[in-house]
Amino acid sequence: MITSVVARPVAAATATGLGSRARSARLAWLLGAAGLTLAFTTQPFRDPDVWWHLAIGRLITAHGIPSLEPFSFLPAANPWGGQQWGYEVMLARLVGSGGPGLAMLVMGVLGSAALLVAALAAPRRVHVPAAWLAASMVICGLIAAQVMGVRGQVITVLGTALVLLVVSRWREGFTSAVWALPPLFAVWANLHAGFVTGLAVLVLMATTVAVHRRTVAGSEAAARLRPLLLATAASAVLTLATPAGPHLYGYVAQTFGNPTLTQNITEWMPPDFHAWDMRLFELVAAGLLVLWAMHRRPDPVDVVLAGVAFAATLQAQRNVALFAVVALPQLAGYGWQAWSARRTGTRRPRTALPAVVALACTAAVCAATVVEIAPRLSRSAAADYETQHEPRAAADYVATHLAGQHLYSTYEWGGYLAYRFPDQRVVYIYGESAVFGSARLQQYLDIHLVRAAWHQRLGDAGIHAAVVPAASQETTAFLEAGWTVSCHDPAGGAVVMQSGGEPPTTQPLDPTTAPACRG
Repeated sequence: MITSVVARPVAAATATGLGSRARSARLAWLLGAAGLTLAFTTQPFRDPDVWWHLAIGRLITAHGIPSLEPFSFLPAANPWGGQQWGYEVMLARLVGSGGPGLAMLVMGVLGSAALLVAALAAPRRVHVPAAWLAASMVICGLIAAQVMGVRGQVITVLGTALVLLVVSRWREGFTSAVWALPPLFAVWANLHAGFVTGLAVLVLMATTVAVHRRTVAGSEAAARLRPLLLATAASAVLTLATPAGPHLYGYVAQTFGNPTLTQNITEWMPPDFHAWDMRLFELVAAGLLVLWAMHRRPDPVDVVLAGVAFAATLQAQRNVALFAVVALPQLAGYGWQAWSARRTGTRRPRTALPAVVALACTAAVCAATVVEIAPRLSRSAAADYETQHEPRAAADYVATHLAGQHLYSTYEWGGYLAYRFPDQRVVYIYGESAVFGSARLQQYLDIHLVRAAWHQRLGDAGIHAAVVPAASQETTAFLEAGWTVSCHDPAGGAVVMQSGGEPPTTQPLDPTTAPACRG
């Protein structure tokens, strides 16, 4: 009797200690993986749209949200929606407070947080080891990295991961979790128009659960549909609490339904499967199919959600990050179950690392990541990247010698020129395609693709100067039409050109032999 009375608290204390140590080790694995993914979610300003978003953020901070497109000399077909005003203000304040490096770090942390939240969305009944979740975080992080960085879409990736986590807990019987959705969508809708993805995920999962419940007796017993549907409806209503109001949905429809955009802008086109990161996407997609087959009865919600995310990625490669957060918990969960089912021999109980060792390993991984990314975050590194990837010197020349003139430039560089000349209305077109409309995009493509009407398009727009890539088809066509090269920006690969000359009778000079651009 005395022995048993003494033994019980000892056993309880031992179990508590083991549980605490296991939780510490699990936390260490997940935080270590999140820290490691920072190495590829923290990226420079490589998205061409970041520059005009930054310019808009500064404009909103100083004067409020504009009602009309503020940078181009072209009359826009549609009013300015301000659908990303929150992200743009955040971006402007981050850059204003700590330079580009702070914006890079914060957006990198948000990207890694999305991977961590997706890992936490794994069903707890499966008891997936943290090591498997950590490995899946790194693999899926590599897939998502191509559309991560300083861009508003990172917020949508994080929001989607949070939706997956909430619905996962709802399916386990924690019904009150769904009331986190309305405030999430209220914030999300003011940061990025991708909130419609989250609403679509909710509708898709609710429908699949309802069908599963009707077709398989006793399934989804813990999931209460009514609270989820009410929370989804409340979330949809709260997305109207934005400066654009209900017009925000019109903006989304114009963007997604614009064939000129989806057929000509790289990230809206089907993926290039020759790229290594898309090969990894293929491997994970194929791996999921194999794991589902090995499981024999995979969760229908998992199959439907991953299938839709895969199809969306085939439609537009920008959706690959959404596939990554959907696939992450499934890759870990089904992978672990397949491994467990096929292990032979006596299974030794898993022993957790001592808490001190686990946390020390996490600290070491995070320290190594800091050492790797810290040089990228300096102002000098950001300036060097800008010089090498944007027409910085060419813009300096324009500011000094061609101030106020209408400029032609590529769709990708238009946003940078809007950032450099935010008050002059000299920019032709840039990344806010839904505002310009299909007709303006087609006119741009007439010039960009050197179609028959390209010369007329330039004349109609009053364009007599251009900042274009030195090796582009525009440069060749302009030279043949008698345009001259004012200067060459060797670091950014750009040339500044002006019209007014006579078509050459001999082979035009190499544009890269022009004097270097200087302000």
